[in-house]
Amino acid sequence: MTEKIKTGLCVLALLLALLAAYTQEMSARTGPMAGTAVQPAPFAAIQIK
Repeated sequence: MTEKIKTGLCVLALLLALLAAYTQEMSARTGPMAGTAVQPAPFAAIQIK
């Protein structure tokens, strides 16, 4: 019985991961163009204390 529950939970986690990847991919395609992405800060701007 517990094996069926574990299998069901794994399948559910896999489906949720696929759904998250799909929604992220679709939002990236409808978002701003790749050329307008925000550039990261230069390395000199990072201060290590």
